[in-house]
Amino acid sequence: MPGRTYENLEAHREFVLPDQYFEPHSHDADQLAWIPGGARIRVGDSRWHLHGDHFAWIPGLVEHEMQMSGASEMFSLYLAPSLRLPEQRWSRPLVLPADAVAVAVVQSLCAHQVQEARLQASLALLTQILSSTNESYDALAVPADARARVVAEAILDDPQDSRDLEEWARHLDLSTKTLHRAFLADTGLSFSQWRTRARVYAAERLLVEGHAVQDTAELVGYRTPTGFIKAFRHVFGSTPATYIRAKRRLQGAPPLRRSGV
Repeated sequence: MPGRTYENLEAHREFVLPDQYFEPHSHDADQLAWIPGGARIRVGDSRWHLHGDHFAWIPGLVEHEMQMSGASEMFSLYLAPSLRLPEQRWSRPLVLPADAVAVAVVQSLCAHQVQEARLQASLALLTQILSSTNESYDALAVPADARARVVAEAILDDPQDSRDLEEWARHLDLSTKTLHRAFLADTGLSFSQWRTRARVYAAERLLVEGHAVQDTAELVGYRTPTGFIKAFRHVFGSTPATYIRAKRRLQGAPPLRRSGV
């Protein structure tokens, strides 16, 4: 879809395919991206696995690459560096929670060419929200350690993979302690905690796409819906049904299907 162009801003809504890959590149402008279906992003020295509740902030001239996690759209604002907020943190890549009002502003700017007065009001509101938003630490970091990254990428590709830490260590011919330390040092999570988040983030995308809870649980490696619901609640703070109902009301999507329907 053609972008909306203003003096200090370009706004783009782009349709993307599952697993679509964007090679390493950079922009002169700062980028604020919202990807409802989630994505894997390498930016600078960081590797993130984001879901639809995240914004990615990528300062100008910082190289990054992206791989989509699900069929969706990508909404991006490309802002002139002169519009950048003054705090030091905005000079580095950030993951931010996707506030519902901020998302609506981004979507509106990407969908419609607006008059100057409305543009300035929209940017002022967006700036106000972002300036008071804390950095999000629930994005799933992918280990920098090459051996641990092999494990992480395999789980992201197939959340049903049931191999535990010991099995992976044997497969890679290293000790369980070494693999454990690599995950903890690079992601702040143990292997078990990391895999739980990877599975639940994959589940979130499936649920948004309309999969039933029971089917989703099986697809991401849980033997029972009860175990899956417990893990989902731990990560997102609510049950899958409650979380998705709220998200679908916000997005105006059809309600979540019940299992077996």
